[in-house]
Amino acid sequence: MSRASKPFAYLSADSAVTALRSPEWAAEYLGMDVAWVLEAAERGEVPCIRLRTAIRFDPVAIKAWVRARSKQSGAPKETESTPTTKELRALRTDLRALASTSDVAISADEAARRLGCGRTRVFELLKQRALLRAKSCGRRTMIIAASVEWLLAGDAAKPPSPPRRRAATQIETEILRLKP
Repeated sequence: MSRASKPFAYLSADSAVTALRSPEWAAEYLGMDVAWVLEAAERGEVPCIRLRTAIRFDPVAIKAWVRARSKQSGAPKETESTPTTKELRALRTDLRALASTSDVAISADEAARRLGCGRTRVFELLKQRALLRAKSCGRRTMIIAASVEWLLAGDAAKPPSPPRRRAATQIETEILRLKP
């Protein structure tokens, strides 16, 4: 067989990988419009090859160009380490400091956020009495904020007890004692 009967038979197997590509391919690979790719190629921003009036793209050059651009833009390197446990604890402590300590009662969602767990775990902690339930607002479960802080601190002491309700008569007698 001659070359004319079997087109491109002389190309090796990896030639198809490095064959020049159309602007449509480059646009799809880069996730941009074809018009943008052509304009960038004209300006010389994107590596391209001019063949008379056509513009073609080398896939290897395009991929290398993308990698070089991602390193320049400050993308995280693969060699960067993940945060250590100490760093995560310090970050959690800083976040807890930002939380308002004047809250008397917080929602289950807020408790989950502060504890770094899900709502299901918060309700389990309520059932185990590791967290203290505050008076509910309608159907919303409220939790005493001090019990969340106590749990986060990990004190061996007993959690603070919820404020006890006093009888109206007891409050009235205390008020009367205060009057001159």
